[in-house]
This record gives sequence, C-alpha cells and structure tokens, in this order.
Amino acid sequence: MSILIVEDNATNAMILKHLARKVADDEITVEPDANEALVLCHNTLFDLLIVDQILPGMSGLQFVRMLRQLGRYDKVPIIMVTADSEPGLRQAARDIGITDFLTKPVEALAFRQLIANYRGRSAATAN
Repeated sequence: MSILIVEDNATNAMILKHLARKVADDEITVEPDANEALVLCHNTLFDLLIVDQILPGMSGLQFVRMLRQLGRYDKVPIIMVTADSEPGLRQAARDIGITDFLTKPVEALAFRQLIANYRGRSAATAN
C-alpha cells in the first residue's frame, strides 16, 4: 500500500509518517506542496492520502476537489488531518469526498487504527 501525506509543516509530516509507519511498512511519501502533490498523483496511484487543510497555494479542500476529478482517484480513501476548526469544514470535507477527518493534535492510537483499517481494506480488495 502506498501512502501520500500532503503536509507543509515538517514536524507534523514527520509525526504523521512515524505514526503511519507503526502500522504500514509500505511506501510513504511526504509532499509539502499541494501543487507538487497533484503532479505526483498524476504520475503515481497512491492507495491512501492524508491531507492537511491549511497548505500554501491552495487549501486541502481545493486539492481534494482537483484530485477527485482524476478518474482513478474517485474511490481512493482520503483522510483530512487539520488544526482548522472552522465550523463548516467537516461537512465541506464530506461533501467533496473526504473519507475521514481528524483534528490536530492527532490522537496516535486513533490515527494508527484508521491507517490499519484502510490497509486491511486494501489487502482485502487485492485478494
């Protein structure tokens, strides 16, 4: 399973990668720039994306909206992880196809369980 983390804060990206690595020994790519992450997604099909809302250049919602327009990303699970507490954000995330939503600081056990669940679904669909 390949995971893309779109997070511009190096410390947060390191923490998310470390937590994901606890349950997934697969390829984990970190990209701090949403535009570059879109380029990566054009060239690589990731099995799971973890996306921050507050990114330079575009929001996480804008990124996911563009990503979902790529046919091959219409069913890929996307977890939004953000410190943004705007009241309508969670509903807006659901409306554009974000699969799960976690607020920062991320609770380590819940995050790892979420990754493990998606990893299990990926393995089940591969068989």
